Amino acid sequence: MNIMAAANGTRPQRPGSVRLVLNHEALIASKIPLVKIEKVIKEVFDQLPALTTVAVVEVATGNCLAHLSRRRGFDPAAAAAHHAETVRQQQQALAAGPIRGERLEDILIPLRKQLSLIRLAKSGQWFVLLTVKTQDTNLALAREILKSIIA
Repeated sequence: MNIMAAANGTRPQRPGSVRLVLNHEALIASKIPLVKIEKVIKEVFDQLPALTTVAVVEVATGNCLAHLSRRRGFDPAAAAAHHAETVRQQQQALAAGPIRGERLEDILIPLRKQLSLIRLAKSGQWFVLLTVKTQDTNLALAREILKSIIA
């Protein structure tokens, strides 16, 4: 399967290809290098070819910096903003709680037919959002792959 890059979704998709969409405005404002973002998405795609969506999201702004999706009509940028809010709330809850020295690593959102897995970077400033169909992917494997890529 070919991965094509597109600036904010403006390039048509060829049959048999998946389009990597970059949010250039958010990337410029972000301190996360484009090379790192592209590498993360490519490695996730290569190791989990059955994925539905993979996105790199900035926690503070909720901006989807880049995404790759096989779902028509799905807006990863909107989902990213909602998931970023969830991450911020969980980080605040950890900071307010009695547990010292802990940090949020990942969040699982299991649905009947789909799993969404959020894996935070060690800095806590960005995360990878992965969605897969439950029948196509082993959750433990997906978690380990994200953990090794974002380490």
